[in-house]
Amino acid sequence: MRIALIATYTHPLALGLRYVSSYLKRGGHDVCMVFMTSKRDSAKARFAPELIADLVERVRNAELIGMSLMTNTFHRACALTEALRSAGIRAPIVWGGVHPTVAPEESIAVADAICIGEGEQAMLELANTLAAGRDPTHIDGLWFRADGRTLRNAVRPLIADLDTLPFPDYDIDQRHYVVEGKALIPARPELMRGTLTRYRVQTTRGCPFECTFCNNTALKRLYRDKGRWVRLRGNESVIEELEQWTARFPTIEAVNIVDDLFLVRSEEALADFARLYVERINLPVELDAFPTTITPGKIEVLRRMPISLVSMGIQSGSEDTLFNVYKRRTPTGRVADAIRMLSESRIPAEYHYIINNPYEPPANVEETLRFAARHHRGPAIVRVFPLALYPGTPLHERAVTDGVIADRHNITYEQTYGSRCYVIGDAYLSIILRVVLALKGMGLPAKPVELFVGAATARPTRWLLDRRWFVYAAYGAYRVGHFVGRRIIRQCIQKPLSLLHGKGHTNKAAGTRPSASRWQPA
Repeated sequence: MRIALIATYTHPLALGLRYVSSYLKRGGHDVCMVFMTSKRDSAKARFAPELIADLVERVRNAELIGMSLMTNTFHRACALTEALRSAGIRAPIVWGGVHPTVAPEESIAVADAICIGEGEQAMLELANTLAAGRDPTHIDGLWFRADGRTLRNAVRPLIADLDTLPFPDYDIDQRHYVVEGKALIPARPELMRGTLTRYRVQTTRGCPFECTFCNNTALKRLYRDKGRWVRLRGNESVIEELEQWTARFPTIEAVNIVDDLFLVRSEEALADFARLYVERINLPVELDAFPTTITPGKIEVLRRMPISLVSMGIQSGSEDTLFNVYKRRTPTGRVADAIRMLSESRIPAEYHYIINNPYEPPANVEETLRFAARHHRGPAIVRVFPLALYPGTPLHERAVTDGVIADRHNITYEQTYGSRCYVIGDAYLSIILRVVLALKGMGLPAKPVELFVGAATARPTRWLLDRRWFVYAAYGAYRVGHFVGRRIIRQCIQKPLSLLHGKGHTNKAAGTRPSASRWQPA
């Protein structure tokens, strides 16, 4: 069967869609992959007419179209679906990915069908059933819109053995297309926005924790009694994947392990992985960690690997917020220990905080300020993100019930959730947190930073500065500082000095609905 898979993301990673593609290919189907990328991360559905026309021609002969999306590409998916329908494309369009899974009713109102949860087995069964000319509307893991009705099938059991899955599809010579200007052209490594320079690999599925702001909690609830939630690939399987694609693409210079929690492994399993990785791959590697999964034994193992970055979510320095708002039962003492261990081992680290939470009282934010002042150690990257209330998460449901938001939290639909700065929307204490983290990043000891926190949170200061004008002033100061730091200090001073010293771094909306059902047997 001829199948077109379309990624709505601005970046051509689309790891889940690549797994679906390789699974369909192994099942004997002819698959074309189209990545509707852009040079700038944007949630807006801005596609040139020439690009849409090119997309239509690429998928015109497809008998089934799959489209992958997240919440912040919902509008892009709607626009692409409507464009295909307006162009007379008759193939069924199936949406899959995180957003259709957590917001199925909203998604089935646009697509002909949606895939709930893991999509490999459901999409293969759908393709086989359509190819045989049979009615597919009974297939578990899929919802269908047919004859004015929505047919809701049960979620499928989880895939128990991840090693049975083929490696994700990076066979770019076989009809993979990316955006270049206003056209779709065959994919090449240099057009992949770093995807084949910093290779992303998934070694686990599922996360054991149930943070109220995280989509994982919604997915875990969906799959209750459907199999073991946290599943690990075998170390040999992961290494073989890395060997296959690093041999194929010498452009790959680093590895990013994209698991929710790579360190859920035992120390023994981690040690075995480290041995294989160093012996057979040995490229710089990034991974994510949860504070309670960082132990002295695991730190010792990580030190044997070429770790380029360990990212860890802190989210808040208040135990009340962690335990009672985020249901993230992590004592702040354990968080501080994790920061200390990473710092003492000299493992490059990145830490994340969540700000602008309507359920976090000012006293808790002040606790976070004091925690950061006492425990952060430089140098480290620290990122601050505004709370995003994603559909299906417990915090989203709470906010809707309490009238804090309507059915949607606009930031999750309208903005890509990256490391860009949202200072203009920050509250006063959130801005002070940014300042504290910047001071700690400069290497200031705890005592003077704690004195600054005390002064910044004192009642007279709050009375004077906790005003809207201060936010705009802070944003202006940030932009000026960012310009001076990036354009003047770095470009004009740091880079020339590093080159002189031989330290230059060389990098190795709703769609148009069809009037009749698309699910009648051929």
